[in-house]
Order: sequence, then C-alpha cells, then structure tokens
Amino acid sequence: MFDLKKAIIPAPKEINDAGKLIKIASFMDAMPEIVTEGDDARIEEAANLVLTKLSSMTALISGEFGEYKIIISVNPDDEKFKDAKKESYHIETKENEALLCGFDEAGAFYAATTFCQMLSSEGDDVYVAKAEIYDYPDFPCRGQFIECRYGTEFMTKDDWFSLVDYMSEMKSNQLTVGVYGCWGVQYDERDMQYLYVPIKKYPELKTPKNIKYYSVDRREWIHEDNILPYMFEEDFFGELIAYGKGKNVTVKPLFNSLGHNTLIPRTFPEICARNEDGTITNFGFCTNNEKTYEVMFNIYDEIIERYLEPNGITDIEIGLDEVGKTYICHCEKCKDKTHAELMVEYIIRLCKYLKSKGMKRIYIYHDMLFAEFDIVNEDLKKRFIDEGIYDEVVLDWWSYEDPIHLFWNREKDVNGLFHSVVKPDTGYYHWDIPTENNENIRACAKLAKRHNFEGIESYSSFEHCYDKNYLTLADVSWNIDNVDDMEEFDIRYAYRHFRDNIPGALEALKAMHEIMIDETHEIYMNRVCYKFDYYFYGYKKADKDYPQNFPGDAFKLICDDENTYLSYMEFLKQKSSVAKAFFDSNKPSRINKIWRLISSHYYVIADEYISVYRAWKAYKDGIMNEFEIKAILDRLIAQREELMLLAEETRIKATSYTYLRNMSVFRQYLIDLRDFVEAEIASGRKPEFDITDLRKITGERFKFLQ
Repeated sequence: MFDLKKAIIPAPKEINDAGKLIKIASFMDAMPEIVTEGDDARIEEAANLVLTKLSSMTALISGEFGEYKIIISVNPDDEKFKDAKKESYHIETKENEALLCGFDEAGAFYAATTFCQMLSSEGDDVYVAKAEIYDYPDFPCRGQFIECRYGTEFMTKDDWFSLVDYMSEMKSNQLTVGVYGCWGVQYDERDMQYLYVPIKKYPELKTPKNIKYYSVDRREWIHEDNILPYMFEEDFFGELIAYGKGKNVTVKPLFNSLGHNTLIPRTFPEICARNEDGTITNFGFCTNNEKTYEVMFNIYDEIIERYLEPNGITDIEIGLDEVGKTYICHCEKCKDKTHAELMVEYIIRLCKYLKSKGMKRIYIYHDMLFAEFDIVNEDLKKRFIDEGIYDEVVLDWWSYEDPIHLFWNREKDVNGLFHSVVKPDTGYYHWDIPTENNENIRACAKLAKRHNFEGIESYSSFEHCYDKNYLTLADVSWNIDNVDDMEEFDIRYAYRHFRDNIPGALEALKAMHEIMIDETHEIYMNRVCYKFDYYFYGYKKADKDYPQNFPGDAFKLICDDENTYLSYMEFLKQKSSVAKAFFDSNKPSRINKIWRLISSHYYVIADEYISVYRAWKAYKDGIMNEFEIKAILDRLIAQREELMLLAEETRIKATSYTYLRNMSVFRQYLIDLRDFVEAEIASGRKPEFDITDLRKITGERFKFLQ
C-alpha cells in the first residue's frame, strides 16, 4: 500500500492524508491535462517535471487530454500563504483535478516536485494520493558546493545539468561550483591544480589533466594525457547558470585566491609571496603589490561580466580557507604586518571591489578568521560596517567532524555576528572508498538553526554513491523538525529506493552505516578510507619516499597492531557481507547497483588485507606453501577484477577514472606478487618476499599508476 508520508523527501511541514488513491491514468490512456498559469521558466519546468514523471510510469497517449487536470499556478494571496514565506507551496489533490499552487514561482516548482512523489502505479494504472499539503523551507539557502577536484574535471555539460536536476528534485536551491583551486603534489608527481573557466586575459592559465587505469571491461590499459577540464574546454559555465535558473537552483562560482593557490602565483611570479630571503614561495600572493590586485580584479571581472551579469547572478564565493603561513608574503612591505592584518586588508579591498561590480553576497570561509586569528567578534563586525562590506560578506562556516568534535571542539564559540551559512560534509572522496557523515550534517543543521544562519550548503563532490548523504542534507535543510530522528529518515530512504523489501533494506543500510562512519572519532573519514585505500598514499610528503611505500606501509599498520586491525577488517567483512547479500539479490535499480558497489568495495578491500596478511604469516611459519599462496592471489585478483567491472558498469564516466585508477593499484600489486611467486616456482626457487615492502617486486605498470 502506498504510504504518502514515507514517500516524500524532504518531509513536508503539513500533510493531511485522506488515505485514498485517485486513478488519474491507465495504460494507453490520454495524458492528464497539465495547465500552467504564468510564463516564468520555473513554471514551464514544473509542467515538464510532471509530464516526464507520468510518461515514465506508463504508456500514455500524447496530444490528447484525459479527464484529469493538473493545474500549476502562483498565487501569493492564497489563504494558506498568510505567513508569506518564499518558496511555499500548497497542493490539493481532488477526484478530478490537482491544484499545485506556489506562493512564488519557486513554490510552484516545488509543488510539482512533491506532486511527482505523490504518484504511484499498480499494473496498468497510475494513481495520485488524495491529500492536502502545505509546505515551506526552514532555511532560505540549501545546497551543495561541488569542489574542483577529481571527477568534476571530466563532467560533461549533460553531467552538470543532471546534477542540477538531481538537486532540484531534492528542493536544493544553491549550487556553488569550484572553478579554481589548488592542492599539493600527488599522482605522477604533478601539482593538483584545477581551473574550470578560461580567462581570456590570461590564456596561459590552464590545468591539463590525465586519465590512467586498467579497464577490466575492455581488457586494456586506458591512458589519455593533457586533457583540459571539459567545462574549461567547452566554456559552458554560463549555460549551466542559465539552466539552473529554470530549476530554481542558483549556480555561483568559487574562485579561491590566497589559499589553495599555486597556479596563479607560479604563472605570475612577480606577484607571488616572498620568503624572508626574497625568493618566491610559489604559494599565495604579495597583498601589498598593486599588480596582485590588477591580476585578481581582471580575473573576477571576466567571471562577473561573462557568466554572472548576463544571468542576473549577484553571488560569488572567494574561498580564503586554509591560508597557511607559507602563503604569506615576507617582503619589505609585508614583513612587519601580522598574518591576520594582511588577510583582513586583502578581504576588505577585494570585497569592496566585488561590491562595486554588483556582487551582493560574497561568501568567505570562516576558518582563518575564527580558528587561526580568533577575530570573529564585534570589532571585526564594526570594521566591515565601517568599510561598507558588512551586508555583502557571508561567512561560510565549515566543519566536517562528528558532533563530538564539531568546529575543532569549539562549537560553543561559533556565533551569528555575521551573515552566515554552515557547511557540513556530504561526501568528497568518491575516488576513494565512500563514507557516510550524516551525524555531521545533522549537527551542523542544528547549529545553523540555533544561530539563525541563512542556510546549509555542504562541502561535496558529485557522485551517486553519496545519495543518502545528499538526501539527508536536503531533508534537514528543508524541514529540521525531525533532525534527531535518523531511524525515521532511514525508513523513508528505504521506502524511496527499496519499497519491495524495506526490512531487508534497513538491515543492509544499518550494516553499511556501521562500517562507513568513524567509530574512533579520529577523523571524519573511517579508518579503511584514510589508512588502507591507496589515495592517501599518493601524496608527495617531505617525510616520505615518493612514490610512497604502498601497500607496504598499510601492512605495517597491521603488523604493528595486529589485534586491532585484523579484527577491524573482520568487522568490515562481516557487516559488508550482510549488506552485499541484500543488494546482490535485490532488483537492479541504479541506486541498488551503487549500494552493491559500495558494499562490495568494503568486502573486497577487507578480504584482500586479511587474506594476504594471514597467508604471508602462514607462509613464513611454514604452514602454507608457495602454491597455496599463488592460489590465494589468483582468487583475490579475480575478485578485484569483478569489483572493477562492477565499478565500470555503475559509475558515471567522469567519476570512474580516478576511482578505477586507485582500484588498478590494488589489482596490479596483486598481479605483480602473483607473477613473482609463479616465476620463482618455475625457476625452482622458494619465493622470498616481505609484504611490508614490495617495491622490489612491483613493476613498471605499478609505477605507471602511481
């Protein structure tokens, strides 16, 4: 039986469910008539949304209209809208018609979004729940920040449009796109730099990327190099902004400057920050150099004039997070000023300029002002008021920790002195092993409500493996009433995707929750993600060899604390087995395949570490021979390849490349070890190897992947 209250995410404020279904169409019936009032793009998109949903549920005759009518309108004078809340909507479904009314165009679009979740089918018939709904959001700003990192560089225009569709159906209305950011050195000893919009004034600014992995599906190595990010190459950021407007999603850019910045200062060394001896740092700018402002103003001018102004966008984010001391200049003009003074002066000058260019909301990360300088106080507020930028600046408070360590154990010091949004983490490391961080999302939502923040916009990257995280964020940012009831949300999530077997889905999701969270509270990723998957061993670090000793250093962790880590791996295997059994046997929907991939990934990585470690120990102790070692490695290689094939079939292309590269690292070290054992056997020698350092055994293909 269709359950209306379980069917809708985010949960509406008021539902009066009559407990009855109204048949509105049957197979090969005429299409219900959809009537719209108003010419705003969001009204048109609302009608398209309903039409697409109906068409997906059964075969209907287009060009003719049936008896049932769906009316989509805007009427701020509707008595239901006495509180005059933006994005409010009212739905009333009757025997012969459905009234979808918004306080504004956004509300009408969300009415259509909810109406689509009120539909169900049985056999040849399509039904709508007879009900009345009144609904509005708790936070005016709700959405995602998509970082410019692995996966996003290869997202096509259609991928980005699909992301907007996906977000709009969750009633998210903000999408910030990272269009510039830089990190350290990682794969192939390359600087991790990302620029997604071409700057015509400075055509030398570009960030070519590469693709490397082994394709199990094609049985060949995939290698492409010097590929420019697709958004940069095709220059479609403006089209994305325009597309978002029709879905009530404001698309705005984040272009970092002081922090996460190496490309610009290396390209223009004359503006680069200086060391005390006068040499350039290759990080950050001299903020007392007029040339710095000339370059940055030229860049922001292009972004505003080419992408924002034509689309009526007045929001921009300038980052300024994690500006470590290496980013600060020590030239003659800067050396006598504190880190805080240099940053605040830069913020004021840049924000004044952006305001003069029509920007009304300028988002700035909070961490340097709060955690590093401890100046988010009345004095800074007065300074911003005096400088005329207080109304424009929005502090973006980010914290990805669990509730115990939220804001680095300083949650009590977070304040509402400035316009603010909060930034939890809905999932970032999709190229690694996916994790869950929903307790963080809920804790951040409660903080935002307590301090009357303007919204919640998470730190994220786009991959459907974070579907549950995204929906959790959507649910609490729209309706925070049930923020503490995680079990109730899990039931709705299971009803949404696994309606045929909700108890089985809940058991599987519970098992996945237990292995995806970090039960040690050490960090916002779990231990298998940051200690045993390859990604975090791919960095170039001053205190480590490059490439790092992988998987040797991971096996050393097990050697040094065998009881802890072997029992942890057994725990992962046991829990993921429960989940995997459900997803393996369930109907092959897209989300089911995604969960099947996630649960399989946890199972495989745990099984590999346990099997290789125990086999190595047994071999050293004379309990196992070399032929048994080879048989175990053959099994693990076949199992890893089955996982990689599932990944190729499941992931969108853009996010699959780095994910498969990391997986290829595991496959290759297993193959290299197997081939070594096999060759030694063939030569009549007893294989001698140490899993804590396989660098003498791994070959060129392994180095190629690093």
